[in-house]
Amino acid sequence: MEEIGFRIEDMREVKKAFRGVIVGAEYGEEPFGMKGRPDIPRRKQLCIKIYTPDYIKPQYEWYVPSNKKKTKWAYLIEGLQNTGALMDMVIVGDTAEEKVRSFADQLIGMEFDWEEREVEIIARKTTDCLIPVVYYGRKSKEEVEKLRESLGKGLIEEEIKEEEVKL
Repeated sequence: MEEIGFRIEDMREVKKAFRGVIVGAEYGEEPFGMKGRPDIPRRKQLCIKIYTPDYIKPQYEWYVPSNKKKTKWAYLIEGLQNTGALMDMVIVGDTAEEKVRSFADQLIGMEFDWEEREVEIIARKTTDCLIPVVYYGRKSKEEVEKLRESLGKGLIEEEIKEEEVKL
């Protein structure tokens, strides 16, 4: 169970909070075909796609794998460790890239309470980062596929509503 604050000192800053299931995780320079801004140099990163009924569109977060503290990757790993989710993972591979791809595969289906927080990082002073805070276990492949399908339907329905508003 999540901790409850009974004093203001026990409260923490959160920009966004929701419960969601990781329905996709890709590692590469353009995960899920997303190119990003042209002025930002390309580098391989892990992108996770999260289904939540709280938002019409899926939530995404990008993490650049690293062995350094004060990186979004470190906050992700810390969250997975603190929730016990890392114990449900078996990461295999001979190279770093194979291990990250294995890690990405292991994330799919995991359900968490997520919080978006402003975190301190190396390269810049602060950035927003989605962090898992409570782990509910792993959904089956069939359940994940149903969630992916519902995401597609929800987006199509939203596009139809947007078109109706324009008319």
